[in-house]
Amino acid sequence: MPEQQQGGGDSVPSSTGRTMADFLDNLLTDPKRWLGLFMLLGSLSLMALLISWLVTRFFGVSATEIRLGPESSRVVFESVEKGTANREILVLVHPQGWQKTDIDIEPGNHLLFKAEGSVNIDLAGIIDDVQLRGKFENEVAAKYKLIRTPAEKRVPEDFFSAEQRQRLQLVRGWIDPDGFKNSSYASWPGRRERRILPDENAGGLLAALKTSSGEVPLKSETFFVGRTQRFVASARGTLWFTVNDVQSSDGGNPNLFFNDNVGLFWVKVRITGK
Repeated sequence: MPEQQQGGGDSVPSSTGRTMADFLDNLLTDPKRWLGLFMLLGSLSLMALLISWLVTRFFGVSATEIRLGPESSRVVFESVEKGTANREILVLVHPQGWQKTDIDIEPGNHLLFKAEGSVNIDLAGIIDDVQLRGKFENEVAAKYKLIRTPAEKRVPEDFFSAEQRQRLQLVRGWIDPDGFKNSSYASWPGRRERRILPDENAGGLLAALKTSSGEVPLKSETFFVGRTQRFVASARGTLWFTVNDVQSSDGGNPNLFFNDNVGLFWVKVRITGK
């Protein structure tokens, strides 16, 4: 029950809640709280400056005006040259299907892409490799009586045979944004023609300037990026990214062959008006 204040025969309920006005009143009347507030704001400012320095240092982005990307976008960092339409944008690209960046492109814009990172488009192959390594480890440990104790300095891989080491090589390993250099790669050769861009390297980084109204870009809007690429926009559209993998014809699950992809690419996009 609310507490009641006695006086004049009337009862007046008192609230135990704190409003924003109460918070501001306490802040303004207590100098110690001002110090804490300034320290908090100072820490946040230093953190923002540190993030900006790290991004400009390690990703080579120089900025006169810095923006962080919206939560719904893969854009994590954008720098704008004041007085111009020139921009540099850092984008994170996962390999699990098409992703919109909210980067609007105008006709005549020149785009320069530079990408790094690693992905693997065969998670099942990685799992099989790890399981096979465990099998070999158990066999070697039993053969050479290896025991998991601090005193045991030997490890199973010291005893792997040349054949075992060969079998532990990933058939479809990790790749950079250029993808598999042999563009004919496919777990089933017949799937090559079902990749987004059949004649380009599997797993390579793709971009699209989407002008259509569909859920994902059309093949005609898509182009290969790899580690570096230049592109001149001929129309107004939005920039999208993905990797070159099989686009399923199953309308209910178009990313069927993207679901076993892991890793990450990061892409620096420089956009100029000319």
